[in-house]
Amino acid sequence: MQVPLRRVARQAGMSHGHLSKVERGEHGRPITPTVLAAYEKVTGVSLAEAAAAIAEQRENVVGLRRRSWRPGQLTDMRRLAFNAAVGAIAIGGQIGEPLGRLIDTTGRPVSPIAPDPCDVDQLTQVGELLTTLDTRYGGAMTSQLAKTILRWAIPMIEPASMYDPDHQPLHNALGIITARAAWSAVDTGSHEAARSLFRLALFCAVRAGDPHLRAHVIADAAAHHNHLGYYADALDLIRIVEGDERVAAPVRRLLHSVKARAYAAAGETNSCRRHLILAQQAHQEPAPLDPPWVKTLRNPAHLYAAAGHALADLTQHDSTAETHAAAVEHLTGAISLYATSEHARALGLCRARLAALHLTTGNLDSGEEAARQALPNLANVRSARLARALGAVRRAAAQHPDHEPMATLTTDIDAALTTLEQPYSG
Repeated sequence: MQVPLRRVARQAGMSHGHLSKVERGEHGRPITPTVLAAYEKVTGVSLAEAAAAIAEQRENVVGLRRRSWRPGQLTDMRRLAFNAAVGAIAIGGQIGEPLGRLIDTTGRPVSPIAPDPCDVDQLTQVGELLTTLDTRYGGAMTSQLAKTILRWAIPMIEPASMYDPDHQPLHNALGIITARAAWSAVDTGSHEAARSLFRLALFCAVRAGDPHLRAHVIADAAAHHNHLGYYADALDLIRIVEGDERVAAPVRRLLHSVKARAYAAAGETNSCRRHLILAQQAHQEPAPLDPPWVKTLRNPAHLYAAAGHALADLTQHDSTAETHAAAVEHLTGAISLYATSEHARALGLCRARLAALHLTTGNLDSGEEAARQALPNLANVRSARLARALGAVRRAAAQHPDHEPMATLTTDIDAALTTLEQPYSG
């Protein structure tokens, strides 16, 4: 059947060049449901039925192309070659080809054209797993795993540019995965990747009709701005959602905490303290039937940690003993509340911040103790943010070169940062 490719391109709303690359099977040009629908519309042929007919025909042709592993359809040469390879590898032999090439022979990931509820359930569990890995081990491996899952799953939602209630659970599951991928990218210092992922996560959250996830993604994007020093931009982003009365209290607590830290870094003491109070009030609100991922935000350690970091930032502008004591109190409270096995990165960040806070005020013994406790976290967590926080501790300790414990601490931190395998990037 001779059908002009440009006619199919017009039907699909895509470029002629893109469809040409799809037909050639180029990498990154998947056959999406939109493409299939356009071909079916123009040709009048049901491609699914045609594929089933071809598969049935192949079933009936014994030894077609001599590549089928079905009973009675595999040549003796291929069977014997495989058995010989298994025997050689089993006694310590080499595979005989590059490992990457071996994986490539398994084919490209194929995502379902019409995802079933079980696909959504599995993606939801993947999101929970990625969150656990990220908080426990840092963002390095989590970022790579999440992006791999997204490359497989995104084709399922790519053609759904309109709001469709049937697709909301899928968008929600992918929004949670993408938001975790974005924050993991922040944690590894892959800031451009994080920005792309935040945009995708927000798109999924809006299509999912989930105001909590939408606000959470924007809060994380604003926290990313804070991390890079763009405090005004952080406040601008949060203003997009802070008036949404649908947002659950734990997410509103997060929004207030991010704003408090932005105001603290900018030296606006009153605004910082006001939002810390609002965050406390949101945390104390009764717990309604929140989504499962929202319930994890009710951990009081998160409230203490956010307030501690904000107050520590505020000490750069308000050096009163009251502000310093409040920062120490909140960071210490967060450290005591975080479960070591579940929140190793957050625990390390709080310990490092507490150490730097003590050292900058001359409390060298307490500073050294907190720093020594943070060093094991650096060895077990792949996080550029944690490495940066310990770098700040190192600079504070280096201000006391004549104090032998500080000189030793500086040397130990240097050794840890030097031998640390850099988190994966990109």
